[in-house]
Amino acid sequence: MATELAPKNLVSKFGITVSGGRDDLDWFEGARLNIDELGPVLVIKHGNNPLGLTALYVDADIDATFAESILIRYFNLTEGEVAWRVSVELGKPA
Repeated sequence: MATELAPKNLVSKFGITVSGGRDDLDWFEGARLNIDELGPVLVIKHGNNPLGLTALYVDADIDATFAESILIRYFNLTEGEVAWRVSVELGKPA
């Protein structure tokens, strides 16, 4: 799932600090947090993302539709703030 919101806008209300660095893809800024229903969640924005989106990653074993519903509720995202959803891309109900 992805949003146009910056990582700091997503996690600052939880007292989580955003850090930056460089990985195999590019420069990034992001944070890691735990959500009870999902476990670890990575919030990351790569500098080379052509759309400037912040991606939210969870463990691959978690159902995408379930994860997206939890992330939307946890971060209090509106439908307009969700830029990309795996479940929609796969043809599953949103």
